Amino acid sequence: MIDLMTKIHDKFTLEFKVGFNTDEAIKPIKVNDYVMNTWIFVPNSLDINASKYSKESFYRDLKSDVRLITPDYSLHDLANDEQLLPNQSLNDDFNDIFAAPEQTTDLTHSIKMYCAIAKSAFRDASNEVAQKTSPEERQTACMAYLDDCGNVLCRFRSLLARLDNHRITARTRQVFDYGDEFLSNVMEKYTYRLRDTIRLRHPKEYATMEPKFKAVLTEERRYRESKSYLSVKPDDPNGNSHFVFRASLLKKFAESDLYLSSYKRKNTFLIEQILYSLAAGAAMVVATLSSFFFQQKYGNFTMPFLIALVVSYMFKDRLKDWLRMFFAKRVSPRVYDTRTDFSIKGQHIGWSKDSFDFIDSDKVIPKVMEMRSRNPLFSEVSGKDEKVMLYRKKVQVWRGELSKVSPFPMKGINDILRFNFTEFVRKMDNPDFPLSGTWEEESYRPINGRKIYRITFVIQCSYEDKTEYRRIIVRCDRNGIVEVI
Repeated sequence: MIDLMTKIHDKFTLEFKVGFNTDEAIKPIKVNDYVMNTWIFVPNSLDINASKYSKESFYRDLKSDVRLITPDYSLHDLANDEQLLPNQSLNDDFNDIFAAPEQTTDLTHSIKMYCAIAKSAFRDASNEVAQKTSPEERQTACMAYLDDCGNVLCRFRSLLARLDNHRITARTRQVFDYGDEFLSNVMEKYTYRLRDTIRLRHPKEYATMEPKFKAVLTEERRYRESKSYLSVKPDDPNGNSHFVFRASLLKKFAESDLYLSSYKRKNTFLIEQILYSLAAGAAMVVATLSSFFFQQKYGNFTMPFLIALVVSYMFKDRLKDWLRMFFAKRVSPRVYDTRTDFSIKGQHIGWSKDSFDFIDSDKVIPKVMEMRSRNPLFSEVSGKDEKVMLYRKKVQVWRGELSKVSPFPMKGINDILRFNFTEFVRKMDNPDFPLSGTWEEESYRPINGRKIYRITFVIQCSYEDKTEYRRIIVRCDRNGIVEVI
């Protein structure tokens, strides 16, 4: 199964979170193959074409981060079930550290995984509360969420308290402190976010919940101060940049055991060399035959033969380049540009291949064109008024090897793709321009319009015998992305 989520990452960047899930396999297979094809429809007025926007430009604008999918546990279970794998693993590795204080590898892994799992649990639980439609359910869920937050933190901090009574290494203390500060950060982040959501959407309900929010967050702030952790300050002269920087480092630390090592290389090197050799050989045959012909006709050491020889070699050089371009154009849509091998802790778990090309509108498959041209008027001009780019991605995950990288159940990988639109907005018109006007109370008021460009993504996801399509429209102007629908 391929899970796809889209969001605006920043003003000029669109983020696709693509989950390649191995748990959804219908058949018990060891190798999971996924295919994702993305057609990008770009207005001609943006002047994006094959001669100005090369493969190198596309891959420069596309950033990919690949990581394991975080194991999924609910916040309530994490807070209350002592036998849950993250809690059990953390306790067992914590007890083992006293027998061998220098062996910190397993405990460090358990702490990092516990923090990563807790972060996802905080996020999912707060989102679930915000999406409740019934006021009674929402209030009950919110109170349970706040209690569960406290229990998760207390469970982790109870281990911290036990460290003081034992001889441990500085590394063990340091890792626990990093985990504690990270958990505090994410709990505050999602709890404040939930508080603001309820306060804005349901102000009457918030009045009854405010004392609980205040008690939990105030207590957490006191704890942070007692531990000398950096905290957000309303009047910080640096805009809390130090806090943001440290929070980013802690996030990378907590999730470091989920990120994969990747080795990227060109996938077409051998094919290119073979095709270039064929092109050079074909051009040489033509030049040699020409030389034989003119040699027999004019003889050796004559001026006509010299001229014919020079012209034939000039033609041979151009023919070789033309054949190289011809072969590249024919082969490019059938092969992938790059291959990336994935590994973690030295264990290879799969690979991905990527390819990018401009294609003609008449070569787009009918289902994609149907999803693209929803507007009857636009369908009249879509083939003439836009360029089509095709980004192909094939992923293979070795399920058996994936299960060996951690004692926690790993159900696949996430490929976080961030596509930057800076090159696309470069030639856009001014976002505001005059349209007409209106008379109001005998005074004239001009009316302005807004120039919005639509860049459409149609994504085809194929896994086993199932194929799904999704359409994403990015509305943007010269100032960046306006919205994604």
